[in-house]
Amino acid sequence: MSFVRPVRPLMVASLLLPLLGTAALAAADDNRPTPGTNLAPTMTPSTVNEAPPPPSGFLFDTGAPLADLGKTLANNGVYLKGFYSGVLYGVPSGGLQHTDVFYNEVFYGADFDMEKIAGLPGGVIHFSLDSRFGGFPQGVGNLTGFSEGFLAGTGPDNNTRLNEFTLDEHLWDDKIRFVVGRTTLASYFGTSELYCQFISSICSNMVPFNWSSNSNNPFWPISTWAGEIAFWPTKNAYLRVGAEEANSSQFTHAGFPWNGGWGIKNATGVFTPIEAGYVTRPSETRYPTRIDVGFYHDSSDFTDFRYNTAGGKLALVGGTPGTNSGSSVIYAQARQTIWRPDPKSSIGSIDAFAGILQDTGGHAYVQTYFEAGLVAHGPIPFRPNDSAGVVFTNFLFNHRATGYVDDELTAEGHRGNNISNQSQLVEINYGIAVAPGVSIKPFMDFTFHPDQDIFDVIPKPGVNYALAAGGQLFILFGPALGLPGLFREY
Repeated sequence: MSFVRPVRPLMVASLLLPLLGTAALAAADDNRPTPGTNLAPTMTPSTVNEAPPPPSGFLFDTGAPLADLGKTLANNGVYLKGFYSGVLYGVPSGGLQHTDVFYNEVFYGADFDMEKIAGLPGGVIHFSLDSRFGGFPQGVGNLTGFSEGFLAGTGPDNNTRLNEFTLDEHLWDDKIRFVVGRTTLASYFGTSELYCQFISSICSNMVPFNWSSNSNNPFWPISTWAGEIAFWPTKNAYLRVGAEEANSSQFTHAGFPWNGGWGIKNATGVFTPIEAGYVTRPSETRYPTRIDVGFYHDSSDFTDFRYNTAGGKLALVGGTPGTNSGSSVIYAQARQTIWRPDPKSSIGSIDAFAGILQDTGGHAYVQTYFEAGLVAHGPIPFRPNDSAGVVFTNFLFNHRATGYVDDELTAEGHRGNNISNQSQLVEINYGIAVAPGVSIKPFMDFTFHPDQDIFDVIPKPGVNYALAAGGQLFILFGPALGLPGLFREY
């Protein structure tokens, strides 16, 4: 489709940048894992936490069947991790197709405490795989017609990938942290654990950052050569810089990164993000805050969404797409706890968040993006482990991209059916805590003016909305099985 770009080789000198490496995110609100669709590597680790006894408020107790095994492994520096997510997603009204799919994802791996194993202070090796199965090969965007919706279910699916193989190091009293290896920088920048409350759209990142429409950086769980370094001059302020191999061939590369996947011959450029932030924690204040601002640049060349090299419209006359150089974006995020009756607990609290992203150079697919939402922890007094969320997102698209879809409609013989260059998505959900680490989350989302800029679909005129609904079964293996974790601070 319009944002599939040709692959060009990367200069060796540029590829030295990903070896800078980076580190972990800043402090987690607490050690209670947040239910989510994509628990990216940001959720995993550096302080040891023994699996706590299950608190009240669950329907049943899993009994921590692997607690003894987990403790033995942890004593030797090995921490197992993983989750299962099964999502029923259907479109009963509007959109392009009225059907449903049950989509599965399993994330699994281990963290290795290198101080215990090899005497390397502050060092952790992270290894994880991700398997997706049961979904449509192309994802589910062709149900709603919205390219930015339900990105956790976006193809290519039915595949197992190496998600992370990195060295994570904390130095100088934790004032410098870095991660280097095979990873995804979208796990560390432009994200928040609050986003994992949601199934549609934002998942674990600001949408244009997490998805390939604005750059050639891989999205989670795809990994390429990358690194990030974080500086913490104070316990509340940080600066993070990263560099990653931009490699769009990995979007459709099956399985593990061997068969040439470890090399750099298909790299298109270097993706370089920078982020500075300020964060306070629940242990420091009753109403913690997080604010960050960031920038990224992708040095890749990108094919034009609408025009060929001669200036003709691709959908009407074909030809070789034109070329645009580089892409740059700025963004900002804010999060604030607005209600917390018990200053010693996050249960019963409500967090508000908002974010904005703006294209500043090149021809990004999403030129302006805005998000705002609320997440409640323990929204009902007798259900302290439940969660609830509502989010609104707005997308202003590049006029060349939506113009290409208009051209496709014209080529099919339709007239006067313009695709809007703005789309909105609203999601509301409620997470029911069934047992420690086990939740069921019914949800509903409504898309206004889907852009229809998706793979393998002929657009239709008059598609002004899409109503989607479903539910998620989520099992976080650590608390469900009684396994201790090595949690990286956020």
